Amino acid sequence: MQCPRCKTENGTRTICSKCGYYMYRPDTMNREKMTKTEQAISDTKIVGKRVGKVFKYVWMIIVLIAMSFWLVAGMVVLVSLLGGG
Repeated sequence: MQCPRCKTENGTRTICSKCGYYMYRPDTMNREKMTKTEQAISDTKIVGKRVGKVFKYVWMIIVLIAMSFWLVAGMVVLVSLLGGG
């Protein structure tokens, strides 16, 4: 990529090596082309991270429900042993 400020050729760099100008523009011209396989792998990683986060929260909710069930069951047993009802 050529720096628009000082016209230095910088290859694939996004910051000019001579003047330090930030040349990056968020369009497809600055990106390397990905094959369909590379794109599929990238998409799989992104989806996997999101599914992992959702699974973590679902798992936490299930654990909290199970813990509260056992806590209530324990209290019921304790109260019945102490003769409270």
